[in-house]
Amino acid sequence: MSSGPTALEKWWFPTSEYRGRRPSVWLFGGAGVEQAWTANPLIPLIGDYDFAVWRMPGRSVRKDEPDPTSLRAVGREIAESLVEIGAVRPVLSGLSFGGLLAFVATQELEKLGVQVGRFIPIVSACPNEWRMGAVYAWLNGGPVRYTKRRLAAADAAGKLPPELSGANREVMQRPYVADLTSGFREWSHSMIHTSITDISASDEQRLHLSSLTRWRPYTRGEFDSITSTGGHFFYREHPEVVSRVFDRESEIAYSGSF
Repeated sequence: MSSGPTALEKWWFPTSEYRGRRPSVWLFGGAGVEQAWTANPLIPLIGDYDFAVWRMPGRSVRKDEPDPTSLRAVGREIAESLVEIGAVRPVLSGLSFGGLLAFVATQELEKLGVQVGRFIPIVSACPNEWRMGAVYAWLNGGPVRYTKRRLAAADAAGKLPPELSGANREVMQRPYVADLTSGFREWSHSMIHTSITDISASDEQRLHLSSLTRWRPYTRGEFDSITSTGGHFFYREHPEVVSRVFDRESEIAYSGSF
């Protein structure tokens, strides 16, 4: 009987092996997205810090594991892995759906007494939008049925998210449904002590609540907001916006001067 992945194996380090005892950024991708699709635009710009992308259960090298059904359980798994790895004041960041997952993981790390350096949601719906989506989903057949129906409608209209189109379409739809469903089931409003730097897009059209301060109510720490030119997928054309924030916030977090 084979054992599960180690704490380090649950993360992909695309630029170098994990070195530790230096600044670090831990990134979470959008719903159903493979780790490479998430990280590739950023890889050439990664600075002198440990950079890792979370490997969700049920896909890629963890494809033999079941898809997640509880975002809270995944958040605990993330927190426990970072404790085992020994990351010092890690910066947690998430793209789109990954922002909610990073938020839950930050909550779980704080429960364990771990100081998180910064939480950076990138074009991410805030918990209040997830709450509204969850209510609508339960009124329309439940999260799974609602998510599948929404995906089918987008497909019929030719409006599938770009990461679900082309050759990867059939492969990606199952984890996409699994991720969104788990998000509708976990939209905790609990505040965090960790400070937040939100990165939004000037032409955002996918979020219903796109206010630049939508994440402010969820932290007892500092709140900063940065806006980039472009739409929901701006970081694929302008990854330098994100990389500059990662450079600055990871260094500040590790130094403890935040």
